Amino acid sequence: MPTWAVRLDFAAVLVDDDVRRRRVAEILVRPCFRELERLSAHRGDRWVDHCDVSVENIIRILQDRRNASVTLDTKRNRELVADAEIPNGTYEGSDGPTRHRTELVFPLDRSAVEAVVTSVGELASELEASAGFMAMEPSYQHAHPVALGGFEHRPRTGLSRQRMLEREARYRFRSQRHTHVSGPEWGTFLGAQHLAKIDLDQVRKSGAFARVVEVTPSRLAFLQVTEDPEDDLREDFEAKLITARKVLAPIAMDLGDVNLED
Repeated sequence: MPTWAVRLDFAAVLVDDDVRRRRVAEILVRPCFRELERLSAHRGDRWVDHCDVSVENIIRILQDRRNASVTLDTKRNRELVADAEIPNGTYEGSDGPTRHRTELVFPLDRSAVEAVVTSVGELASELEASAGFMAMEPSYQHAHPVALGGFEHRPRTGLSRQRMLEREARYRFRSQRHTHVSGPEWGTFLGAQHLAKIDLDQVRKSGAFARVVEVTPSRLAFLQVTEDPEDDLREDFEAKLITARKVLAPIAMDLGDVNLED
């Protein structure tokens, strides 16, 4: 089952921000995320307080300082096909603008692609994302490690060795995510420090991307390679990335020391 792998690296602290916390909750309950149907709190090394997905339940979990994050997944009596985790900022990381991360993994609904792209963009804005991506994988088992970031090198149609190297670099050089990109995914978020080094008008004129959206002026942009996310699973997708890589060269990570054998 084609499955979204979404990753956002961000700085917002939700536990202390009533307005932002509610906006995040309202996004997560949208119909396009309906496969994220069970809610819980990540507390210590346990998942507790399982309950139905609702705006008020999400807010309640996010504002509780005992919790690290709110998590969503598939109901227990079903095969696991979706999960997500959104930290509330109680536990600080050490990577500045990318000190927190959120992952969303859920099946593709072809009728809801536009709603998903719009909603993820709004979520990225609310979280003050400095980096992130949207990719399509052939199954939950493929998508989950990609979104999580500890990439497992699972060959598949449409995934070249070059893209495997780029994904390895994104994981290995995570402290650079807010200043550089390892390579384009089907959808790529650029944060403020990326945008300071690249001209979005020139990106639009390049023709490398089907969509270039300035989500938050000077702070967040979204680049989409093709209209159809399932292109990511086709043999010819690599050819569509060649021009995209050239356009993003001013903010590209150095992949010279990256290999897949370590």
